[in-house]
Amino acid sequence: MDFSTAFHQTSVWMFRLAFVGAAVGIGYIVMTKQDETPATAPASIAAPIDDGVTGCKPIGQTASGKLVYSMDCDQLPSAADAK
Repeated sequence: MDFSTAFHQTSVWMFRLAFVGAAVGIGYIVMTKQDETPATAPASIAAPIDDGVTGCKPIGQTASGKLVYSMDCDQLPSAADAK
């Protein structure tokens, strides 16, 4: 076997080795990548709308006309905001 044949065989096997190494590297990246999307709220829960009104929105109205708020409401709107 002369030098050119040995060089050719070496370069062919090195190319094959590089190709397999690249495939293994890409496979590793794909299999171990982190989820790129941030955690979001489920689609069934509506995002709060910032319309400049502070406090909670009323969920109903009594027969006498008073507004009814949720039990989860921490900050009721002031009388000026309610009008």
